[in-house]
Amino acid sequence: MTTPTRLRPTFRPAESLVSVFFCGPAVVLYLGFVVLPAVMGFAYSLRNWTGWSLDAEFVGLANFAELLRDERLAQAIRFTVFETVLIVLAFALGAMVLAVLLDRARRMRALLQGLFFYPYVLSVLVSALLFQYLANYREGLVNVLLRAAGLESWAQDWMGDPALVGYFIFALVAWTGLGFFTTLYMANLQAIPVEYYEAAQLDGAGPVSVFRNVQFPMLRPALTVNSVLATITGLNLFSHIMVTTQGGPGYRTMTIGYYVYWQGVLNNRQGYSAALSLVVFVAVALVAIVQVALLRRRTVDL
Repeated sequence: MTTPTRLRPTFRPAESLVSVFFCGPAVVLYLGFVVLPAVMGFAYSLRNWTGWSLDAEFVGLANFAELLRDERLAQAIRFTVFETVLIVLAFALGAMVLAVLLDRARRMRALLQGLFFYPYVLSVLVSALLFQYLANYREGLVNVLLRAAGLESWAQDWMGDPALVGYFIFALVAWTGLGFFTTLYMANLQAIPVEYYEAAQLDGAGPVSVFRNVQFPMLRPALTVNSVLATITGLNLFSHIMVTTQGGPGYRTMTIGYYVYWQGVLNNRQGYSAALSLVVFVAVALVAIVQVALLRRRTVDL
């Protein structure tokens, strides 16, 4: 019995040159705008650098040690975790329920899907300015409707009240992103074979039973993706804060992402900001890895 011979790949200079021609610019741009800044950020995290001076004093791990004593950072972490929990619940679970309801719609399904997806198409700037108008105490639509309904005492400064501003920020994030996450679930629902629904109907299964035994197991991969994306969205929350509250009132709505910007750009502490960015990157990566591992294990168990 003869053993099969292994085919050795042949080197073709012409094909290699073509690959370099097409992939080379992308690789250079990636190295220049992603890899190199990341390496430089690690180098600056070990220095006391304002971002303007040519000299950067080497301080070792002093910036990382200061992170443990930073009270504003602790407040930013608490608010970021609070927003992240709400965002994950909305985008991972709330979007799933909405997708199932839209999938069951028989009339105007395309119109309803378009209405929910439309806010995602808008820029964050437009959406944030719209919510700022809604939250205005004197002329905002929310308070105008409350006063028109005779509920003057319910009118609030929605973005100025420390007890309410966090929920208003969450409403803005949920309004802008819910359509995208719902669309991911809708794509998985439309991929479920019709035979599964017919078998469930023959067994006399109701809507809840169909969701638990047919739809939910098929949505587990989308649940994993949406959970990770929602977690990253919450931990990196920046643009919504930048446009609306700038961390206020006080430091009540300062997220970790905005705190990195505040320290590096507004407070001229690029070295400390780089150290914070490095820690945040490692934390987000670890959370995502653990989250994916746990959700995949649950999927295999099912």
